[in-house]
Amino acid sequence: MRVMMIMIATAILAACATPPQPVAVENTRTYDLPKDVVWERLLDFFTSQSIPIKTIEKDSGVVYAERAGFSPGQADCGASLLNEMSRMASLNVFVRQMGGETQVTVNTAFNVVRSYDRQVWTAECYSTGLIERQILQSIAAAPGKPAA
Repeated sequence: MRVMMIMIATAILAACATPPQPVAVENTRTYDLPKDVVWERLLDFFTSQSIPIKTIEKDSGVVYAERAGFSPGQADCGASLLNEMSRMASLNVFVRQMGGETQVTVNTAFNVVRSYDRQVWTAECYSTGLIERQILQSIAAAPGKPAA
């Protein structure tokens, strides 16, 4: 009987849920700046936002970071009546010299962990493009001036 009640409750909760909605995100820009300048501005962004960097390889132009928690404006996780336990964001940023310009690509992944009656689910969230836009704008901003 308990199993039947859990299944019914889960079905009801699932029926009340709203799935996350994907949106088109600009995640790549090319800058008329040397790679070293772009690299320094990128690291300044991570430092100013207190985003811990897990892997950094300047020669290959890769920065990988993870952040426990993210704001609701950064990703759409859908609506759910389940208890939200945690959120995790991961960022991969690639910096490539292309002739006299430097290209930056920001890839993100967002997840939310939810629970109900001792059952735990991890759900993928969709980026709203906010963090990608912040990173790309911080590189374009002149030193000492806020990004537009």
